[in-house]
Amino acid sequence: MPPLATTPTARIAPSARAMLADEIARADGREVSFVADVENGVVVAARAVARGTVDMVLALPGVAARGQMCLHNHPGGSLEPSQADLSVAAQLHDGGVGFGIIDNRAEALYVVVEVPRARETVRLDPYEIVATLGEHGPIAGVLGQYEDRQSQRDMAAYIADGYNDGGVLVLEAGTGVGKSFAYLVPALAWARANGERTVISTNTINLQEQLVGKDLPMLRKALSTPDYTPSFALLKGWRNYLCLARLSHAMGAQQSLLEPDRQAELVGLAEWANRTSDGTLSDLAVHPSSEVWDEVSAEADLCTRLQCPHFDKCFLFRARRKAAEADVVVVNHHLLAADLAVRQVQDNWEEAAVLPPYKRLVLDEAHHVEDVAANHLGTQVTSRGVHRLLGRFERNKKGLAPSLMHELPGRGDLLSRASLDLLRERLLPAIGDARRAADQLFLRLHGRLEEAAGGQLRLTDEFSEDAVWAEGLRLELDALLGSFDQLKGHVETISDRLSQVESTERGDQLLQEMRAVVRRLEATSDGLNRTLRPGPAGQPLVRWMERTGPRRQQVLLAAVPLDLAPLLRDLLFERIETVILTSATLAASGDFEFLERRLGLATPPSPVTTREIFPSPFDYPSQCLFGVPDDLPDPRDDEAAHDAAVAQVVTDLAHAADGGLFALFTSHAALRRVASQLRGMLDPRWPLLVQGEGARDALLRRFRDAGNAILLGTDSFWEGVDVPGRALRALVLCKLPFKVPSEPLTAARLERLVEQGEDGFMSYLLPHAALKLKQGFGRLIRSSQDVGVVVLLDRRVVTKRYGPLVLSGLPRADRIIAPWARIRTRCEDFFARHGIGALE
Repeated sequence: MPPLATTPTARIAPSARAMLADEIARADGREVSFVADVENGVVVAARAVARGTVDMVLALPGVAARGQMCLHNHPGGSLEPSQADLSVAAQLHDGGVGFGIIDNRAEALYVVVEVPRARETVRLDPYEIVATLGEHGPIAGVLGQYEDRQSQRDMAAYIADGYNDGGVLVLEAGTGVGKSFAYLVPALAWARANGERTVISTNTINLQEQLVGKDLPMLRKALSTPDYTPSFALLKGWRNYLCLARLSHAMGAQQSLLEPDRQAELVGLAEWANRTSDGTLSDLAVHPSSEVWDEVSAEADLCTRLQCPHFDKCFLFRARRKAAEADVVVVNHHLLAADLAVRQVQDNWEEAAVLPPYKRLVLDEAHHVEDVAANHLGTQVTSRGVHRLLGRFERNKKGLAPSLMHELPGRGDLLSRASLDLLRERLLPAIGDARRAADQLFLRLHGRLEEAAGGQLRLTDEFSEDAVWAEGLRLELDALLGSFDQLKGHVETISDRLSQVESTERGDQLLQEMRAVVRRLEATSDGLNRTLRPGPAGQPLVRWMERTGPRRQQVLLAAVPLDLAPLLRDLLFERIETVILTSATLAASGDFEFLERRLGLATPPSPVTTREIFPSPFDYPSQCLFGVPDDLPDPRDDEAAHDAAVAQVVTDLAHAADGGLFALFTSHAALRRVASQLRGMLDPRWPLLVQGEGARDALLRRFRDAGNAILLGTDSFWEGVDVPGRALRALVLCKLPFKVPSEPLTAARLERLVEQGEDGFMSYLLPHAALKLKQGFGRLIRSSQDVGVVVLLDRRVVTKRYGPLVLSGLPRADRIIAPWARIRTRCEDFFARHGIGALE
C-alpha cells in the first residue's frame, strides 16, 4: 500500500473533507462510517450513517444506493484493510457500491473497491415473458396442469414493455385473469436481468397473504436456476412487530407498567418471543390486549437502531434487511403512503425511508390509493388517542411516570434527585391537569356533535364563529394545549438531566420513551390546531369531526388535503420510473378517466403510457344470472318498504338455493333493520351471520364451513372477500353504493368540482358507485366452475338516465329485468339446472 499522502488527496472534495473530518472529531476520533456521493471518482458529499465497527453498515437496510461509496476511518492511522473491511467491501460491491478507508483528517483515501461501473440496462423480451406463462413454460410444469389464459399473457407482455420503457400503466384485469402472475413474472425477470427490486403494494391482507404465501413461493420453485433464485419479502408497519428492547424494559418494570391481570399476557409474549419466526402480530394465535401490545410493539420514535443491544435479533430490522435484498417487496398501501409522507418531509427520493429505495412499483387494488393517501398525508386526532397518550404517562399508577419513580431513587446522583422532585411536584400534577382538560374538551366536542346530523360535522371557515367557542371550547382548547406544553417542558428537563448521568439499558429505554412522548405531544398539539383552528396559509384542507368507536362515544378530528391529485403526481408518479396500476375495477363505464383524474394522471402531459382492459376468461352468460327487479320500492322513497322487500328477496333466494347467500348493504342501519326482520322469517337450517356480531374473518370462516349460511355485510364485504365454490351461490346487492354527499370529504370534493364547472354527480358520485358495484358483483364468480345468481334491488338502474352507464361496466351475465316474481322463477330454474336447490 502506498504511504499516506502529505497533501490532501484530490479524490475528496474540500467541502466533503471538512464534513468527514468534523464528524470523526465529534466521535473523538473513533470509527465512523459514511455513505458518499462520487462524481468522476471524486467524493463530493457524504453523510455519517453509523458509529462503531464497519460491519454496522451492512446492518442498515438500503443505506447505500448503486453508484455510491461507503467510507470509514481507521482511528490508528493505517489504511490497510482488515479482513472485516475486505468482507464488507465484497458485499457492497455486489450491490453496486464502492468502499474506501480514510484517515481521521480525511486527507488520505485508500479505495478498497472502486464504485462499480453502471451496468447497462437489459431489456425484457415480452415473447420470453409470454412463453414463461405459456403451456410449455416452467410455471405450467410446476403446476402440473395448464389453464389457458390469453388475457394473462397479454397483460404480462404489456408490463414487460412498461419495465423496458418506463411510464405509468393502467391495467384492469377481470376476475380470473390471474393478474398477480402477470406482474410477478416480469418483476422477477427484471430483477434477474438488472438487479433491481419491485415494490408491490396491495390494499388487503388477503392479497398480501396470497402473494407471499402462495404465488411467490410457487414462482420461486418454477423460475429458480443454478445461477438465480428469486427472492421476496413481506414488510409490515412498525407496530406489527414486537420490540425486544421494549419487551425487556416492560418485563423489568411490569409492576409499575401494567395491571396484575395484564402481567400474565406480558409473560406469555416473552415466551412467544423465544420461538416466533417473524415477531409479528400475525404469528400470534391470540392477539394481546392493546394495553400490553402498546408497551412492547416497535415504534419508530422509540427505536435506538444500531445502539440497541437487541439490534442483531430485532424482528423489524431483520425484515427490513431481507426486504433490502429482495427482488420483490410486498407491502400494503398504508405502508407505501407512510413511506411517501416520510420522503416528502425529508426530501429523500434516493435512499431508504420506511421502505428501501425503489424505481419499479405495482399498485394492486389501485382504486384505493387516493383514500389511503388522504389518511397519511393528512392529520388525525382522536379522543382515544389523546387518552392513550396521557395513559403512557400514568394509568392506575402504571406507566412512564411510575417507572421513573421506581428508577430515579436508586441512582443517588444530584441530577436524578432533582428530577425526582420535578416529577413529584410538577410532572404528576401536570398529567392530572392535561387529563381534565382533555376530558372537558372532548366532552364539549361530543356535545356539539350530538347536534349534528349523523354525528359528523364539517369544519369550514365558518366554524370559527360557531357558538361552541364562546360556550367554552376556546378556553378548553387553550388549557389542553397549555398542559401539553407544560408536560413537554417537564419531560424534556428530566430527559436532559438523565442523559448527563451514567446510562443503563433501562435508563436508555426510559430516555427513548420520554423523547417519543415529547414528539407525540408536539404532533397532537399540531393536529388539534390544524383541525380546530388552522392558520390562514397553506394548502386547502378538508376538516371535520365525528363520533366514532363503540356506541359512538369517541371523537375524531381530521384534516386532509383537498387536492390530492397534484400531490400524488409529484410524490409518486413523476418520481418512479415504472408504475403499474391494476385491479379488477379501474374503468368506470369502460374508461379510466375517473381514476386518472383522482390520482393526478389526467393533467397534460399525462405520464400514462398504456391503458388496457383485460376481460375475465369466465363464461358469465352460462355461469351467472343477473336480475334487476323493476317492481320493488325505491330505497330513497320508502325505506321501510324497501327493507321489507330486501328481507323477502333474501328469504325467497334462500329457499331457491338452500342458503349460500351474501346480502351486501350500503349502511349498517339498513343491515340491522333487515337482520331483525330476517330472524323471524328464515328457516333455522340456514345460519344467519351478521356483520358486527363477530369478527370479519370469523364470519367468513363460518360461512365457508356451513355451506348454506346467509351473511349480511356492509362496506368491508363488498371487496377483498374470496369464497370460491358452492358455499356462495347467490348475491343480493341491496342498493347502489353511492357515497353520502354530505360526508365531509365527499362534500368538499363535490364543491371543488362545481367550482370547476363540472357536474359532481356525473363526474364523481356515479363513477365511484359504478366501480363499487362492480367490486360487489365480483364476489360471486371466483373460478371457472362457480355458478350463481346476482340480484340488484335498486331499480334506479332501470328508471334513471344513468342506469345504462352503470350496467355497462358489469360482467356480461345472463340478464333479466322484470318483476321480482318472474326473476324468482328464473332463479329457481337456474339453480335446478345446476343441481342446486332447497331440501323442503
